[in-house]
Amino acid sequence: MMYFFKIFLILSVFGIKAQSVTSGLNHKSINSDSLQNYSFIVSGHFYGGSSNLTGFPVNTILAHLDWVNESNSTMLMSLGDIFMDVKNDIPNYETCFFQKLNIPLFNAVGNHDISSNIYQSNFGETFFYFQISNDIHIVLDTEINDGSIKDEQMIILNEVYELVKSNLDIKNVFVYTHRTIWARSYPELDLLFTTNTQSVFGNNYTKEVLPILALIQSKAQVHVFSGSLGDAPASFFNFKSDDGINYIATAIRGLKRDAVLIVSSRDSKIGFNVKSLTNQGLNKFESYDLEFWTANIGKKKGYNYRLIPLKIKNSILSIEFWSGILIVLTVFSVFKIGRKFMR
Repeated sequence: MMYFFKIFLILSVFGIKAQSVTSGLNHKSINSDSLQNYSFIVSGHFYGGSSNLTGFPVNTILAHLDWVNESNSTMLMSLGDIFMDVKNDIPNYETCFFQKLNIPLFNAVGNHDISSNIYQSNFGETFFYFQISNDIHIVLDTEINDGSIKDEQMIILNEVYELVKSNLDIKNVFVYTHRTIWARSYPELDLLFTTNTQSVFGNNYTKEVLPILALIQSKAQVHVFSGSLGDAPASFFNFKSDDGINYIATAIRGLKRDAVLIVSSRDSKIGFNVKSLTNQGLNKFESYDLEFWTANIGKKKGYNYRLIPLKIKNSILSIEFWSGILIVLTVFSVFKIGRKFMR
């Protein structure tokens, strides 16, 4: 009885059959009933990297807000770590990011997004799902149980399975997480994401989550997106497992490689395109696969020797350089005076 009550509660809160879906971040809505073919933009880590101490989103995403608004995308899906410091950054994000977006913004929270109950108080629930055309979109919280999917989130996955089992029109199920909680379920991926946020004691993906997704996969194509991407040779990774599930990791970090993924659903067929945020040339999305990552991960980029004069100039003009000179001269003078008195 309690199980069915929880399902009713989830449905009443998240409303899979609702005519519109509203973002808790920027309050824009998707009128899902009016859509047949659509596209959306997806990426993670919108605060960039640890060097971004501005309290604003990374420059590469801010520089492309006009492009996002003019892209005719149905939504922008963030894969977590939208903030670097959620306690202090919300006002900046409200004025320069959320309010300037003309399309709904959704977020699968990451570790930087969660602090006490701040995110939930401002933006609402951290896990939910909704339907657009013949596709279901599930946003999960991989922080609440250190990477494991439990309780109400498991109810959501079971409910989606019941939906796809009873509704043959549903063709795709998209699952969004921050952490790559799926990587250790496949031995060939185990060493690819070592610099990503990991569960301290492991998670329940292999034993509990994957079996449900496999059941869903037997009825509709499952695409799992994650946005924790640390040391990476590209902004994209894709891998199709033997059980047919399509795994994707994508994020920006305030680097030359920054790029976002554009997903299109046309007559329920899914297509992927890539967009560089730094005007770099990109390969087709499908090429950023296991073979590409295995060949390129951990490789250092070539050093730009044209930067040597600038680095010398910056060093000479820095206070640290002259402080070091002063210390060396002082020590040398003290040593010289000491030797004079010792004679």
